[in-house]
Amino acid sequence: MQVATYPPRRLSVSENLALSFFWFTNNVQWTALIIIVMPAVIRGFVGNARSGAMLSLVSASGALIASVSQPVFGAISDRSLHRWGRRRPFMLAGVVLTSATLVVMGFAHSLWLFAGAFFVLEVVANLATAPYAGLIPDLVVPEQRGTASGYMGLMNEAAIIFGVLLPSYLSVRMAFEVLAALQVVGLLVTLYGVKERRLSDRPPFSLRAFFKSFWISPQAYPDWWWVFGTRLLVLLGFATLEYYLYYYLLYVQHLVNPNGYLDQILLLVTGGSVLSVLAAGWLSDKLHRRRFLVTIGGLLMGLTAIGFVFTHRMGDILALAAVFGLGYGTYISCDWALAVDVLPPTDNAAKDMGLWSISQTLSQTVATILGGVLLVALAHRLGLSGSYRALYLLSFIYFLLGSVLIFRVKSAR
Repeated sequence: MQVATYPPRRLSVSENLALSFFWFTNNVQWTALIIIVMPAVIRGFVGNARSGAMLSLVSASGALIASVSQPVFGAISDRSLHRWGRRRPFMLAGVVLTSATLVVMGFAHSLWLFAGAFFVLEVVANLATAPYAGLIPDLVVPEQRGTASGYMGLMNEAAIIFGVLLPSYLSVRMAFEVLAALQVVGLLVTLYGVKERRLSDRPPFSLRAFFKSFWISPQAYPDWWWVFGTRLLVLLGFATLEYYLYYYLLYVQHLVNPNGYLDQILLLVTGGSVLSVLAAGWLSDKLHRRRFLVTIGGLLMGLTAIGFVFTHRMGDILALAAVFGLGYGTYISCDWALAVDVLPPTDNAAKDMGLWSISQTLSQTVATILGGVLLVALAHRLGLSGSYRALYLLSFIYFLLGSVLIFRVKSAR
């Protein structure tokens, strides 16, 4: 198979910004939905008592759908002969469908219509993001992967600010419409800034070989599996913190309206992340210490989780949010780079990155299922406050394990 993209080379600042900008608008969408919009909408449909369990059910179901669709769409894009290149046609189709689905969600007047549209969103959004994930392996030289990963992390942090602020100042329907428009803007910036060469040929299609390609042998590629597993653990901790933060502030810290403090927390997280994300990515390229930086980042996030368990003061929570930001920025600055370092040496980057991304969707599924079960099981014994504290203790354990076990990876830079 001939190489589909321009040969990897060092990218300029403007090229890195263009390459990562679609990640910004994509994460604005998911930040807004997960942290603000979905908890509030679902609470409006089912009330306080059932809101946590229902959010867990809807989120976990959507994540399962995403886990299947992402590697499949990535694998299909790896074989695309479209004259625009392998990735960009799928990104265009996915964004058009994503924007339309977001608008439909804004008009939903029942929980089941809202949940159904959310499940569709999980599929069509991955039609765009799975091929997009192949662009960094396609275009970035090994010695610049940490820097490129840092730019992705920077966009992720900027997305937190916009993702929280937008729904805080808009009606629900308008929030969905603005998010839909942003997806189009992000697509146009990245499509304009990224150049792809079309795939000139491909091997004959075999259904058996297609399905077989989704298995990455642990014996042949153990480091890929260690990166996958440790990322899954860290993201389990992150998803538990993120998905239940609204309810933690509501039921543990007894805030009548958590939105104002959510803004402050996430701005502090973002500020801390911005301080560390580009610097840590650059250092990982220069020092070849990605595993060490991943460990530092994970442990700082774990420190925040255990702090949330025991604190009773909002001042402490705000200070811990800044610490979490430093850790999160350090972690995500090496996240993509570490994954690309251990990819199997094939020309199927989008498929392999799609499989790697299952660690994120699987973390959302497991975190919400376990979270929902724990909340139901512990609520009668510990009350709402105690059960959410127990949930955050579990988050600390996830962070600790993911941070320590990363040293099982041997081949990464």
